[in-house]
Amino acid sequence: MTTDAPQVERYESFLVADCGSTHTTVVLFDMVAGAYRLIARTAVPTTVNAPWFDVAQGVQQAISRITEITGRKLLNEQGRLVRPVRTDGSGVDHFAAVASAAQPLNVLLVGLFDEVSITSARKALRSVYHHEKDRLTLSDQRPPHEQVGAVVQSQPDLIFIAGGTDGGAEDRLLQVVESVGLGVSVMSDGQEPQIIFAGNIKLRERVQTMLSEYANVQVANNLRPTLETENLNDATRLITELYEDLKINALPGVQELKDWSSYPILPTAQAFGGVCHYLAALQKQTVFGVDLGSDSVSLILATPEQAQVSIHSDIGMGHSVATLLDKIAVDDVRQWVPVEVSTAETADFIFNKSLHPFAISTDEKMLQLEQAVARTLIRCAAAEAGRDGRWPQVGEQHTPPPFGLLLARGSTLANAPRPGQIMLMLLDALQPTGIFAMALDRYGVLPALGALAAQQPLAVIQTLEAGVLSDLGWVIAPTGKGQLGRKALDVFIESDEIRFEGEIEFGKIEIFPIAPGKSAKVTVKPASRFDIGFGPGQGKTMTLTGGLAGGLVIDARGRPFTLPRDEADRRSLMRKWLWDMGG
Repeated sequence: MTTDAPQVERYESFLVADCGSTHTTVVLFDMVAGAYRLIARTAVPTTVNAPWFDVAQGVQQAISRITEITGRKLLNEQGRLVRPVRTDGSGVDHFAAVASAAQPLNVLLVGLFDEVSITSARKALRSVYHHEKDRLTLSDQRPPHEQVGAVVQSQPDLIFIAGGTDGGAEDRLLQVVESVGLGVSVMSDGQEPQIIFAGNIKLRERVQTMLSEYANVQVANNLRPTLETENLNDATRLITELYEDLKINALPGVQELKDWSSYPILPTAQAFGGVCHYLAALQKQTVFGVDLGSDSVSLILATPEQAQVSIHSDIGMGHSVATLLDKIAVDDVRQWVPVEVSTAETADFIFNKSLHPFAISTDEKMLQLEQAVARTLIRCAAAEAGRDGRWPQVGEQHTPPPFGLLLARGSTLANAPRPGQIMLMLLDALQPTGIFAMALDRYGVLPALGALAAQQPLAVIQTLEAGVLSDLGWVIAPTGKGQLGRKALDVFIESDEIRFEGEIEFGKIEIFPIAPGKSAKVTVKPASRFDIGFGPGQGKTMTLTGGLAGGLVIDARGRPFTLPRDEADRRSLMRKWLWDMGG
C-alpha cells in the first residue's frame, strides 16, 4: 500500500527485508556517485511469535532504525511504506522480502525403496524448509492398521508419493497408496493434506482416483523415470510453490509485506541460492554456499547452469541445536574444542543454546564450544547433502565437488572475533579440496541481493563490486596422504610485500600474508602423491589477491584428515592450527 504524494522520475532504490526465525534484517540499496551501494543495514528481533504475532512489526522497527541512521523517511504516520521516492527524497522505489521465519512443511514420504525413490524424494524436498514426519515403504514392517495410524498421527501438510519407473510394476506402489488413502479419509476437514504424486507415470490417474476425494492431488514428472535417471525439477517446483502458499503466505502480518512488495516473497535459502547461481554464471565457475542459520543449515552448489539447494531444517544454531544430539554423540562436538571441556559441559552448552539462542559467548571456552557446534552442524549437513548429491568420496567422507568460490553466512560465522577462525571452521567442517577463494557475508545482505538478482542485475553487480562481501582469502587444499613432516608441496610466492620459496609439510596448515586488495604471484608444485585439482604431482602458477585472514592459506592436512585419539594430543594440535590461522 502506498501514500498519495507528488512523485519524481529518478533512478530506482531498493529496500529488502530478510525475515529470519530469530532476527529480521532490512537493507537499503541506492545510487551513490553513479553506482549502486549498500546505504544502510539494521537487524531487530523477529516478531512472528508471541507477543507480537506480526512479522511486519519487526520489519517496520528495522525500517525505522534505517530512518534514524540515514535521516530518510521511509514510513508514513500509519507505519506504511512510502513508495515510490518523493520529491523531498523520502520513500523508496521498490520493496522486496525473503523469509525463513515460516514453519517448516510437515511431510509424509511414501515410496517403494529407501535407496531409490525415497532418496530422490528427499533430495527434492531439500529445496524447502521441511520436517520429515514419517515414511511408508515396502520395507515398512508395521501392520496395515499401524501404517494407516501413522498417516493420521503425522498430521502432514504434504504427502509426497514417489516410486516405480515409468512403465514398471504397479501393484506394489498401489498397496502403499491404499494405506495412505485410508489414513487421509479419516482425517478431519482441517487436517486435509496436499498430495504430490511423482512416481510411475502410468499410475497418475489411478492415484488421483484413489485420493482426490479426500485431498488435493497434484502430479509431477516421475522422480526416477528409469533406475539410472533422476528428474527432480518438476517436483521441486511444485514443492516450492506449495511451501510458499502454505507456509510463507500463512505468516502473521505477511499480507502487509506483500502489499508493499514489487516481487514475490522468496524463501531465504532460495534467495541465497539465487545469488550463488548469479555469481557462478557471472564468474563462469562453481560457487559453494554455506548458510549457518538459527533453525536450519543450507548448502548451495551453484554452477553457471543451475543451483542445487540443500536445506537441513532439523538442525541449526538456535532452538533446534539440541536435535543435533539425535544425529551424533556429544563427543563428536567435543572433539573440536581446543581447550579442556567435559562431555557434560558440552551437552549443557548445547541444551542452554537451544533454550537461549540469543546468548552471546562471554569467555574463550564458550566461544570455542559455539564454534565446535558450528563445525559439527555444517559437517552433518554436508554428510547428508553428500549422500543425496553423490558428492565425490575421499576415504569414507563425502567432500563437496571442486569449486572456485566459497560463500559463507550466518551470525556465528560473522561474529567470530578473527577471520582465521571463520576460515578454520569452514575448512574443518567441509574439508574442501582444490584452489578456491573464501568470502563472508558479514552484513547479511546476500539473500537480499538474491531477491533482486533476476529483476535488477545491475544493482546486484554494482553492490558486490563495491565490497559488500568480506574477502577472507584464498585456499590451496591438496588431496592425498603422506607421512607427517614430509614434503607435501613446493611453494613460491612473490609480491611487493613478500617473497617466499620453500616446502609445506604434510599435516600442517600455513598462512601467507597478502594484503587485502594486493596481488601476489603464486606457484605451487605438489609432491607426486598429492593433487591440487590438476592431477597428482601437477603444479599451477596463478595470481591471487589478498584477504582479511592474511591472503593465502595452504591446508596440507590431507583429505580427509583425522584427529588424534588422545585428548591431550588432539587439543594441542587444534590449538596449533588455531594459532597458525591467527585465531
